[in-house]
Amino acid sequence: MINRRSMWMTGAVAALLMLVFSASYFMGKDKGDVLYSSNGVEVKEVTEVKLENTGAGAITMLFTEKDVFTLFDTDAFLGTVVDVHNISMDFDGMVHYRAMAILKVEKVYDGELTPGETIRVMLPGPVDTGQVMGADFNITRAMKPGERGIFMPLKYKNEDVWEENGKVLKMNDVAQYAILDTQRFAFMETAEGLLFARDTFPNIKNATSLEEVETYIQEKISQ
Repeated sequence: MINRRSMWMTGAVAALLMLVFSASYFMGKDKGDVLYSSNGVEVKEVTEVKLENTGAGAITMLFTEKDVFTLFDTDAFLGTVVDVHNISMDFDGMVHYRAMAILKVEKVYDGELTPGETIRVMLPGPVDTGQVMGADFNITRAMKPGERGIFMPLKYKNEDVWEENGKVLKMNDVAQYAILDTQRFAFMETAEGLLFARDTFPNIKNATSLEEVETYIQEKISQ
């Protein structure tokens, strides 16, 4: 059995995490409200994602099936998207765009979450606003409130920070989890059918239900 909890973060993985670690969403805020402001870093909810000079595009990496289950110490659970909003993160003038999803946990496969718990999860790029934000196949961009899915987010640790433009944002001060790329760490049940990176997971490439994905995830975790 692979002891996923005992694996150390490599330099390459740490560099990737620096790219995707980001900010917070506090429930009950209105659109446009500042969600976090400290030490020259401001995070706020936005309705428009500006493309110029911002890094608005989402992060999509070339992870294999083996990478997904061995490189990262992710949790895994069945849950529902309660809400999702685009946010801007301003590092004293250097602005990046991501999205924050509020997920309600239904069933836990790996990790220490509890059914019924609600968590904040940073997505690796904005959700769809009707703008053209890149041509890549992008599961996280299409997330909508009310959709169910199986999620494999990474929990922030004390040492996880985003350093930009001379400013530092300590991640677990403002958020709980992050989904690492746009395709391979979420399996979504949508109105158009089951959405996930089928080429990355050949053993379930013909799956049509979350139940099939659940069986597969449980088998991989137990190996």
